[in-house]
Amino acid sequence: MPDNGNELGMSVDIEPVVESDGEREEPTVIKADSASDNQATPWLAVTILLLIAIFDVCVLMIPIPIAPEFVEGRLKLSGPHVGVAVGLISSAYHLGNSISSAMMGDISDVHGRKPVILLGMLTSCVSVVLFPLSTTLWMAVGNRFLCGFFNANITMTKSSLSDLSRTWDADRRNMVFGYLGAAWGLARFFSSAFVGFTSGIMLPFLPFAADNPFFFPCFASSCFVLLTTIAAALFLPETLPLRSRENRTNASDAQITRFRGTTMLGRLRDLKHFGGSALLKLLVLHMFHQGLNGGIVTCFVLLLALSDGEGGYGMSANEVGLVFSFYGVVGLFFQVFCYGPLCKTFGIRKSYAVGKADAVLGH
Repeated sequence: MPDNGNELGMSVDIEPVVESDGEREEPTVIKADSASDNQATPWLAVTILLLIAIFDVCVLMIPIPIAPEFVEGRLKLSGPHVGVAVGLISSAYHLGNSISSAMMGDISDVHGRKPVILLGMLTSCVSVVLFPLSTTLWMAVGNRFLCGFFNANITMTKSSLSDLSRTWDADRRNMVFGYLGAAWGLARFFSSAFVGFTSGIMLPFLPFAADNPFFFPCFASSCFVLLTTIAAALFLPETLPLRSRENRTNASDAQITRFRGTTMLGRLRDLKHFGGSALLKLLVLHMFHQGLNGGIVTCFVLLLALSDGEGGYGMSANEVGLVFSFYGVVGLFFQVFCYGPLCKTFGIRKSYAVGKADAVLGH
């Protein structure tokens, strides 16, 4: 077989997946010059990647707790239009992200993870600070769409951690990815809590935001994103070595190291070739999970924020933030204390099934 070159630049021989009679043979990977499994964990790089994940989720969640009040107070919409507007604002980020994610993945394979991460961070910084200045629904939706289109940092963070941990033992990989899950869950809810708690703080010395109660939480979040961007630019190493990137641009290796499909169906065929039907099933499950989870969060916020006459609980943005902070504490506790033992006891597959069942029952 030709020399493929893995994510860390190590020479490997990979036999393609072969399916027959409903069973799939696992690919054979032979390491030729792997690093020691006992190498030190690059905690500085891991910490920066966790910070990137935290503030990337903050960017995703910032509009959620203030969305109903923002739509009514800033965009001047009312009645049934509020729910529609909140749904459009919440989904615009994901729409832009889904359109560009494959392209961003290809760019990172050729030019490295770090440039794509920095692009996403800078775009998020600008987008977040401009969002509360929107005066029409389509300005707000367009802002969120562009923010999602140029931001692939959730995927890039996972890819970078995968690059760094390629030669680690399973326990250390599970530990670091458990930290990533904890950081993601913590940021998802505490960012909403922060925005909810700080909504209403005025900045009278800024003429364009003197009467805007939504500007301060977005501005403060943008500052945190900017500081993380500077830290990443200065201290985050490129996790995909130059050798691996050169292999991906080599025409003789194109059939092995790059997707050949340019359409969605073509890429799905490529995924099945490299990972078998199990990978496609996992992607479909993840797609449904993410879609339904996003819808549930939006509906939950509307339930909390809409008035009694509209079927909600009439909570303010500050009270919505308090509710999300409670969920953040519960999520952090589970990720830190329960994720590892569950995976060791039941395995990843059964733990995933338990998590999905718990989500169904809870919702």
